Amino acid sequence: MKLQSIIAATLSLTGIAASAVSAEDLLLTGAHIIDPESREVAVGNLLIRDGKIAGRPDGRPAGFAGRVVALDAKWVMPAFVDLHTHSFGDAVPGGRPDGVGTPVIANHYLYAGTTAFLDLFGHEQGLMAMRASQRAGEFGGADLYASLSCLTAPEGHCTEYGVPTRTMSSPEEARASVADLAGNKPDVVKFVYAQNDDMPSIDKATLVAGIDEARKHGIKTVVHVQTWQDMRDAVAAGATAVTHTPKGEMPADIPALLVAHGTVSIPTITVHNEYLNYFFDSAVLEAPLAQELASDRVKAAYRDEGMIARYKPSYDERKARNMTTLRSVGALAEGGVTVLLGTDGGNWGTVQGYSVHREMIKLSEAGLDNWQVLAAASTGAADFLGLDYGVEDGALANLVVLDASPLDSIVNTQAIALVVKDGEVVDRETLLAQPE
Repeated sequence: MKLQSIIAATLSLTGIAASAVSAEDLLLTGAHIIDPESREVAVGNLLIRDGKIAGRPDGRPAGFAGRVVALDAKWVMPAFVDLHTHSFGDAVPGGRPDGVGTPVIANHYLYAGTTAFLDLFGHEQGLMAMRASQRAGEFGGADLYASLSCLTAPEGHCTEYGVPTRTMSSPEEARASVADLAGNKPDVVKFVYAQNDDMPSIDKATLVAGIDEARKHGIKTVVHVQTWQDMRDAVAAGATAVTHTPKGEMPADIPALLVAHGTVSIPTITVHNEYLNYFFDSAVLEAPLAQELASDRVKAAYRDEGMIARYKPSYDERKARNMTTLRSVGALAEGGVTVLLGTDGGNWGTVQGYSVHREMIKLSEAGLDNWQVLAAASTGAADFLGLDYGVEDGALANLVVLDASPLDSIVNTQAIALVVKDGEVVDRETLLAQPE
């Protein structure tokens, strides 16, 4: 079956139909308006035209013929963005993944108030086709951005999943691979650089060459790292972002190094810490948003007595390691490093869409104040993708409306009353429709 046929079949099976409805003017009234960039809260109205914020009128503008939504003092802020995921579906501990596909995951993200996500490795041609299909209006949900491939060493990390990926062994091969990939217009280029992994890794010279080639093509780079020395090397090589939080106490020089080079951190605390919480803290999967987005297979896997027994003997050790991760992320933020939200969804301890909110909780536990957390999850993450999210005039009207203030408690990001994408109010309930 040709790839185009596979994509068409996927869209059919998921019950997703093409739509091309122009956005009508929208007026949100009586809101607490949260601006994560200025750290200000205003009370008033938001006017939206042509998918963008168009002002804060005192009342209904003269001649306004659009839709008015009274928010009754609810809290409105820029929508969320996940900068590290794998959008095939959700992992199921001890079993085959729920491979529901990118269109369904895009719907789950949008249901959870996330209007864009960055897939950092899947099937290159499949992701290209999915991205083109979505941008042509053939399915909806949150907007898909993608690295398309994962640039790694032969038999290195990313090669173990049975999905074709790009491998390289020299600076020359790195330049050639990046130049070729650039023709497919990846939104970022992802490299795996893990010198102490039990799988092979590219060397530093190859990483430097690959990053330099990406820079020539004007493409940002995200480097998967495993150790603090890996992070040092990636930052020195010119990485735009480093993803994951290495084990062990963070060396004192790391924050200043990232700040000096302008490198941002996507720490993915959830993928490091959360599987333990899923097994041993029943409240995590009992949250309403988790119940709505996690499949029965996922829920059952984290309640499996055999799996719980497997991890119980090492619980204390793993919990201590998790606290080290939190301290490291907190120290990065305190040191002035820009920390952005990414979940590494598709792995154990994550549920696509829901884990965006769990990552915010983890960032808060790491010591970021709620303003920092909201910026990391919304305007900051969007800016990394070149998107102007905000509540000021001209910003993209991608918004989430909450029943309670996330400044009082970051848990309140889960109290979603309304989602606005591209200036339109989203019918959230239809996003959870199961395929026949």
